[in-house]
Parts: sequence; structure tokens; C-alpha cells
Amino acid sequence: MQLKDYAVVLRRGWWLIALTAVVTALSAVGFAKLQQPIYRSSVTLEVTGRLDYGTSLAIEKQLSQLNNRIQTANLASEVDRRYQFDIGAERLLEKIHTKAFPDTITIQIDVDDTDPDRAQRIANGFAEVFAERETASQEGLPQQERRVVNVLDAAKPSRLYWPQTRVFLLSGLLLGAVLGVLLAFARDYLDDSLKTPEDVDRYLGMTTLGSIPRAAASTRGPRPAPSDSGPRPDAPRPVPAAEEVGARRLGRRALRGQRPRRGAR
Repeated sequence: MQLKDYAVVLRRGWWLIALTAVVTALSAVGFAKLQQPIYRSSVTLEVTGRLDYGTSLAIEKQLSQLNNRIQTANLASEVDRRYQFDIGAERLLEKIHTKAFPDTITIQIDVDDTDPDRAQRIANGFAEVFAERETASQEGLPQQERRVVNVLDAAKPSRLYWPQTRVFLLSGLLLGAVLGVLLAFARDYLDDSLKTPEDVDRYLGMTTLGSIPRAAASTRGPRPAPSDSGPRPDAPRPVPAAEEVGARRLGRRALRGQRPRRGAR
């Protein structure tokens, strides 16, 4: 196929591409509406004080250690007991996600929950309890050797994390458009009819001498229905014109194999 053939296929099947994209997008939005919403709240911890600033690798190692301490059952149990969530340490750990940022020396705690208010409370609870424990573990050390963990930003109000209806919509449109293009080419591949003189010349190797155009719709009004009574027996027959009589005679002679008389028209 040439490049113009692809353009022809796309032009003929644009309605199929558009229909498939719309149906897929609506299906994706409907699927998103059926999902249970999940909300996310985030809080940031800042680590200051005694840190080995010699290499970034050392800072990343220390932040990784602090990051692992947050995701412990002991800390989760303390948060569950103090804030009376009554959902257990295991379920609390399933809701939190932590990530360390060595460039800013911070740790971000994300909490996902179906209740937006509870997600914000859980995030604040983990941040406060962890900061208190780190402060208590540094007591007795000289001030210059202490490592301080502070809550940089309190937990932000929860935002809808799942499902992202806009993402579903755009993904559905893109997937539907791709599927529509494939269906358009499959439809063209299964269609073996010849539609243009170029198709006849390409596939049959024959020259098109003429084509019969499609009959245009009549602009005249509907013809009156014939009368049930039919023509009257005593009605006179219309007399054919001379040209019509001559044409009929010539046609009958041609059918009989006779040559028309010289001079006949």
C-alpha cells in the first residue's frame, strides 16, 4: 500500500475510529466511577544535626535507616494505640508509603485510605510519634552529635488518589483511537470490491472505458398512485410520433435480420 492508500482508508473509516474512541472512553469513565475512591495525605520530615556530609552516599544510607524505622510494627502499634484507630498495626503499615530525598535530607510519608480524614490523621500520627522517638533516642548525647528529626510540614488535606477519572478518560480515548484504526484497516482488508478506476487498473490490469454514475435522487414530488379502475376501454390510444414509429420499425427489422430499406431513417 502507498501512503495515499493509508490516507484513503483513514478517511473512509473515520466514523469507525471516532465511534470506537468514544465508546472506549465512556467505558473507561464508567469503570472509574465504579471504583472505590482512595485518598492520599502526605507529611514531610526534616533531618538535621549530626550527619556525615562527606559523601552523598553516607547521607543516603542514614536516611534509608530512618526510613526503615518508620515502617516497623512497633511504631505502627504505638500510633494505633495513641490515636485510637483500632485497625491494627498490619493494616496501618499497608496504608503508608515512605520515600527519602537525599538532596533535601527529608523523608516523605504518604498514607492512602478510603476515609480522607483518617488518612490525614494517620500521616500526622506517624510523623509525630517517629519524631518523638528519635528525640528521645538522642538524649544524653552532646548537642553537636545529636540528630534531630522535625515535622517540616504537617499532613496536607487528603486528595483523591484513585481513581483518576481524567487519566482513565484520556487513556480510553487513546486506546479507542488505536483500536478504531486497526478496525478500519481490517475492514478495508476484508472488502474486496473495486471502488475506483485506479483500483481496476491496479488489481485487474484493465483499463476502465466508462462508469455508470449513481442515480441522483429525484427532485420531483411523488407520483400519484394509479387508479384501481384502470384505463377506460373506450378511451382513445395516444398516437405515436413519426420518429417513434420509425424507430420501432427499424428495431423490429434488426431483430428479424433484415436490412433496412435504403433511405429509411
